[in-house]
Amino acid sequence: MTFAGQWIGESRDNGKGVLNAGSARVSLRTKGIVAFVILVLYVVLAGSMLAQQRGTLRDTVEQQRDLYAVEEALARVNSTLAYAILNVNEAYSNPRSRANADTIALDIEAIQAGLRGFEERYPAIRPWIGRLDGNIARVRSDWGSASLVDLRESFHELVAQLDAVTSEVRNRQHALSENFRVVYDSITIISLVMGLIGVVVFGSVVMLFFSRLVWDVRKLQTRALEVVSGYRGRPIDVTRHDELGSLMESVNGMQSELRERERQLEIARQQRFHNDKMAAIGSLAAAIAHEVNNPIAAITGVAEAIHETQNSSACPRRGCRPELILEQTRRISQITRQLAEMTAPYSPEPQLLDLNALVRGTCGFVRYDKRFRNIDFNLDLDPQLPAIKAIADHLTQVLMNLLINAADATEEIVDRKPTINVTTAMNGEEVVLLVADNGCGMVTQTLARAFDEAFTTKPPGKGSGLGLFMCRSLIETEGGRITLDSAPGQGTQASVRLQRPAPRE
Repeated sequence: MTFAGQWIGESRDNGKGVLNAGSARVSLRTKGIVAFVILVLYVVLAGSMLAQQRGTLRDTVEQQRDLYAVEEALARVNSTLAYAILNVNEAYSNPRSRANADTIALDIEAIQAGLRGFEERYPAIRPWIGRLDGNIARVRSDWGSASLVDLRESFHELVAQLDAVTSEVRNRQHALSENFRVVYDSITIISLVMGLIGVVVFGSVVMLFFSRLVWDVRKLQTRALEVVSGYRGRPIDVTRHDELGSLMESVNGMQSELRERERQLEIARQQRFHNDKMAAIGSLAAAIAHEVNNPIAAITGVAEAIHETQNSSACPRRGCRPELILEQTRRISQITRQLAEMTAPYSPEPQLLDLNALVRGTCGFVRYDKRFRNIDFNLDLDPQLPAIKAIADHLTQVLMNLLINAADATEEIVDRKPTINVTTAMNGEEVVLLVADNGCGMVTQTLARAFDEAFTTKPPGKGSGLGLFMCRSLIETEGGRITLDSAPGQGTQASVRLQRPAPRE
């Protein structure tokens, strides 16, 4: 598996989030399903509205069909009444003749059959129908002019009532036709508006969704290429909660992991450089010590012989001072011994160390650096300090970096003697190493970024910005912590706190 694939897998397993830890994930498939459901609901809503209007339209058509049937029935009844009136008039002209009686009887039966369906539908004509039925019964029982006149009057009154009903039916038909037109126009408008809204809204949503998707994919592609090319700056902004957002988080995580690995590689490179430099110095110091010790031993032997001779009465030069030669040769021997001890290789594994001895050796070694020639060293070492378990090279490198930073901070001092105080002490279960100077100090903004990688206030060529960053990394590797306290014009104090080894049971 590639490093990117491994990181993506770890990100999914660990459930890491960028927007917030509890942000809910919505996959692209889920978004598609939600959009489809919304579209279906929209179509159902539009369909239900159209179905309701179509139901109204269908009811209107049914009512119109019924009214047309009523109008046809009224027309047939009116036609029958017209024939009946003609027959009654003809019978009235010759009342003694019953020649038209059968025809009038047939017309009356047709009229009564046609009026049966109108009584319940139009209750207003019931009195006229009842009156007609009475006159019909009278004609049947008493054929004569008077009964025919009453029957004819009943026919005329019924025609007038049926004309009123016909007018009402036609008005109702006109109202239904107007309602049909309104409902039809409403269906047309609803169809057009709902269709237009659906096309505009869903089209805009789809265009916006895919435009943003393409933009985010291109942004992610560009950032991935930048990460491959070495970009380690600000991570990409994650504004999505789907698979693409997870991929963005994975790219950010991969970038962060690469940056951390590169930091560790840089620290390892610096450590190798420090070790190689110390090894070279150690080899050179051992060779110099070997070459210097031989003549020093000879000089020491001669000086001791002179000193012994001087103490005897036979010495002609009792005023010479060979003890000065002995003192300086002892000093040279001590310097070469310190060089040899300081540059001796240490174990790369944590081991029990005497922190006081390491501080003395390191401070004694850096004294020969020209940056420390005018600086007063004050060592306040706790004689009861217990041994600590750590890698000696790491602590040496940290202490040397802190001392060099302290020396650089005191360069511009003119109103007081540059001083560096190195202190060791116990604080509960912690072993504390303090390196304090009386230099220029740091402002709050600089102090807040002091441990950042590649941050430095020194001029180009004098500082890389990795010193304090590596110090913190090395101390954290040992399970400790390092802090800085500083104020402008009052100096800086670096505090290194290491855990005391647990006592053996």
